[in-house]
Formats: sequence, C-alpha cells, structure tokens
Amino acid sequence: MSPTDRLASLASGGSTTFLIGGIAAVVLAVFPLRLTNSQWQLGVLNNLVANGSWMLIGLVLLHLASMLQPSNAALNKRLMLWRRLATLAAVGYLLIAPLQVVATWIGVDVTRNTSDRVISRSEAQLKAYRNALMGSANLTDLKAQLKAIPGAPTLPDQVSQIPYAEARARLLQQLDQAEAQFRQGVKTVRRGPNKLEIWRQTARSALTSLLLAVGFASGAEGGFGHASLLDSLKQRAAKPKSKSPKSPKFSRPKGQKGSRKPWQFWR
Repeated sequence: MSPTDRLASLASGGSTTFLIGGIAAVVLAVFPLRLTNSQWQLGVLNNLVANGSWMLIGLVLLHLASMLQPSNAALNKRLMLWRRLATLAAVGYLLIAPLQVVATWIGVDVTRNTSDRVISRSEAQLKAYRNALMGSANLTDLKAQLKAIPGAPTLPDQVSQIPYAEARARLLQQLDQAEAQFRQGVKTVRRGPNKLEIWRQTARSALTSLLLAVGFASGAEGGFGHASLLDSLKQRAAKPKSKSPKSPKFSRPKGQKGSRKPWQFWR
C-alpha cells in the first residue's frame, strides 16, 4: 500500500470516528426527552455546539480521504451522503444561534419565578408556625393548629415532658434561628447567578454556532454540480440581476421653442 493510500485510510477511519462519535454524544444528551423543560432545551443546544466541531473535523477528514483517492467509488459515495447531511447541519446550526438566546432568556425567567414561589411558600409556613405557637394555650391546642399547616415540623418528644410555657419558649427560639438562616439564604438566592457571565457564555456559544454553520456549508453539497453549499450561495448572490430596457430619450433640437410638445417632433 502506498503512503497516499495509507493516509487516505487513516483519514477515512478518523472521519468515521469523529462523525459517529459526535452524533452519538448528541443522541445520548437528548434522552430522556423533556421537551417542555427549558434547562433540557438549553443543555441539548449547548451539547450540539460542543460536539459540532468534532463532526466538522470528521467531514474535513472525509474530504481529505476522497481527495487522496478520487477513484474510490465507495469513498466518494460516502462523501456525497455526508455532504447532504452537512446541508441539514448547516441550516440547523444557523437556527441554533437565536434558539440559544431564547432558551437562555426563558431559563433565567423560569428560575427566577421558581425561586420566588419557593420563598413565598416558605415565608407563609414560617408565619403560620409562629402564629400557631403564639396563639396556642396548651400542647393539645398547638398540635391541632399544626395539623392545618402544610409542611409543619413534627414536635419533639421532649415538649410533652416539660411545662408548656417553657416548651413554647424553646420552640420560638428555634424558630427564630431557623428564620434567620432562611433570610440569609434568601439573600443568596435572590442575588442569583452572574447574569452578565451567563449572557457572555450564550453570546460565545451563538457565535460558535454561526461559525459551525459556515463550516458545514463549506463542505455541504450545493446546487451547482459538486460545488459546496457556501459556494452555491455565493454564486447566487453574485448573479447579475436582469434590468428592464429603458425607453429612448428624445432631445429637443437646438433653437426649438419650449411651447412645442414632444409628440410634434414626429410630424
């Protein structure tokens, strides 16, 4: 086997590894399906961008193998198949860029709304628990009021072994400590992640997606013979537009008065 054939075989094997491996990584990230989950949507889009470069390298290696062995019919047939798939990939990565911006926007909004709901529910539970402690006259009354509070904590066994006034004071002290920790956690949650960093990463990923779209279009099958999709688009953009013929202009002879109308020249 000549060095050219060995290099072509190596490029062909490498292309198969990168292409199949990249597609497998994307498929594994898709399952299990959670189509209505914004975090899942954003994760799938980021995975497509992360593995797109590997698939693009595989397409380049397949082109190289075909260039080294132009008479290999099986290799050329495989190249044409992947060039058709690359056309779909180019369109897909072109659409991923705006989809990433939308998915990030929705994800940030959903996270903020979810945090607000959790905080409001916790605040309501703490307030109801405090009201039950302050409004109960004995342990039996306290237990009855706690049953009506969703998520209320279970009273420890030591409460029934000491006077109720002392037990209530200890429970209020524990509630004050828990509420202080809760307020500290609320400050951290409401501060949230660094939104500037999130949007910076989204912009970087969207730009990478656009570059991948250009790369796949350069190696995809176009509409002019074996030209690439990118070359086909350039040819269509550079094609001169047909112009409608202009009607002839008639100039007035020298010395002609302005009162004579243009149609009078034909008399």
